[in-house]
Amino acid sequence: MDKKEIALALKRVRKNSNLLSREVAEAIGKTDKAVSAWEQGHGQPDISLLFKLRNLYKLSSIDEMLGVVSDSGLLSSLRAEERDLVETYRKLTPNSKQIITTLTQMELKHVDAIKQGETPIRILKKNKEEVEAAIDVALRKRPAAERERFLKVFDQRAAAGYGNYIEDDAFEMVAIPSIPHGTEFGFRISGDSMQPKVQDGDIAFVKRQPSLEVGEIGIFIYNNEAFCKQLAYKDNTYYLHSLNSMYKDIPIFGDSIYTVGKVLGSYNEDSEEHNDSPYQRR
Repeated sequence: MDKKEIALALKRVRKNSNLLSREVAEAIGKTDKAVSAWEQGHGQPDISLLFKLRNLYKLSSIDEMLGVVSDSGLLSSLRAEERDLVETYRKLTPNSKQIITTLTQMELKHVDAIKQGETPIRILKKNKEEVEAAIDVALRKRPAAERERFLKVFDQRAAAGYGNYIEDDAFEMVAIPSIPHGTEFGFRISGDSMQPKVQDGDIAFVKRQPSLEVGEIGIFIYNNEAFCKQLAYKDNTYYLHSLNSMYKDIPIFGDSIYTVGKVLGSYNEDSEEHNDSPYQRR
């Protein structure tokens, strides 16, 4: 397990035990700051502290506390290429797993059709864009309950007005009927500064990338605050631009800006409306 997985496991078992981090710290003789650091992936408790935590949470083993499940028996029954597929699949996002499942089902239909003497179009002979389009068509033909795909959405809203702080672990998995290709996670938007492209309360679809071109909309961290804005450039200065003329542009000075990623579209849970069209540069 890596530090992030251990951190999430420690936070999960503490919350399941209905304990505050300061209560855990007092019980094991450490500081509240140390417990919080472990749960954020900044350092790890040593083996003696892991045993204290296990006892505090009334669990049978450290493996149980960390969510480690032994599957050596299952994996030993698989061929090498099958084990590689299992390990790769486990690393995918829920959205990516849905795509793989859909593609697999389409290929199985192809195999069945061959057995029956039919000759359907083989999806894997197509290029990436054609494969994705075919998957979307297949999903749209399914009942609404089966079309939903899950996206990691950060609860701490990216400000479309004045900026909010982002916490790395503050997210939920949200079922969304259709997610633009390339989306890696979502941000809930607050404020109206990016109307009409992004509305207050929308979930913005974000593709992680380190930089944007002028005119593109993205999620930015500037002076430790998160913004959903359009990147603009004038008079030898870069700005975070609001589409709503009621808001002033924010000039970017120094190197204190970090680009989280590009906004590919947005979704409103209340109206179930999508804006999936890529934003054009102006």
